[in-house]
Parts: sequence; structure tokens; C-alpha cells
Amino acid sequence: MEIDQLKLQLLKQAVERTFGRPLGAPTDFDALSAQILSSTGRTLGVSTLKRLWGYVTSSHTPSYSTLSILARYVGFHDWHSFCSHFHDLDDSGFSKEGMIIAAELEIGATIRAEWNGDKVCSLRKIAQPARFEVVEAKNIKLNPGDTMTIDTLSVGQKLIATDCLRAGRALGTYTGATKDGIIALTQL
Repeated sequence: MEIDQLKLQLLKQAVERTFGRPLGAPTDFDALSAQILSSTGRTLGVSTLKRLWGYVTSSHTPSYSTLSILARYVGFHDWHSFCSHFHDLDDSGFSKEGMIIAAELEIGATIRAEWNGDKVCSLRKIAQPARFEVVEAKNIKLNPGDTMTIDTLSVGQKLIATDCLRAGRALGTYTGATKDGIIALTQL
């Protein structure tokens, strides 16, 4: 299996955001391995994680199973669904029109996403790199006050929010705009 290096890098970034910090010390890999087991019920060895992050030198290519466990950890079903979410990266060139990258927003920035069925979600960035709080929710399952991690929002794509919390209770991953994608995206 040939691995798209850009998508692999995006997956590693998503893992670090979900984990809450960059991986740089042996104890980070131990803690990530334990957190992956707790979150997914699947085991990824510390050595595998260290190889993947380049902490130890290796020419080993990660397996589909390893990539799928990491994708599940960040809120996707498997490696294929993670890659499918980013399929437009191969076809879109360098345009950022209709796309908001969370890490580029300042804390306090508010964005509004709309999709079919008169569905609206307004989100305020509350922490770096990509943590948001719902400030408005219309005809969707999110509620004002819910918090979540969102890496990017793009017109024509689903809204995928990981690590969703409601009053401190974990809700899991939220997927909105699943039929036609986001139809309007505005920075307020």
C-alpha cells in the first residue's frame, strides 16, 4: 500500500491535536498509546508510534490497520474514511476559497456554517489550535455551550467535530452536513 504523505502528515497533526500536545518525549508516546487503547479499544505499541513520528529511525511503512486505529482515535471510521474526507486536497490546487483552517483563526473568532434543511451552526474559537464552542445551533444535534475540536471547515464538505463535550460529558464525534456538505461559510 502506497501512503499519501500529505494525508499521513494531516493524520499525525490531528492525533496531536486530539492528544492535546506535540509528541516529543518517550512519556508522550506511552501516554498516547494508553489513550488510544482507552478511546478505541485497540492497541498501538509505543515502538510503532515512535517509528511513525520519526522519534526512532525506521524505513518501516505503517500498515493500514495502524493508520485506521489512528484515524478512529481522531474521529473517523478508518484510514480510508479519513483520506476520503480530504479528497479535495488532490483536486483543489492551492485555493483556500470557501475554506477556514482553524489553526489560522485567533481565539474569539466566530464562524457560521449553514447547510441544507435550514441548519445553522455558529462557533467561537476558545483555544488553540482548534477548539470551539457552539454559540448558535439551529435544527442540528449540537447545543449552545457544547465544545469540540474542528480542524477545517470547507464549503461542499461535511462538518466533522471531534472530542465533543456537553457540560463536561464526552459525546464523541459529530458529523453534520453529511448529504450535500456545508453550503455557506462566513467568518463573523
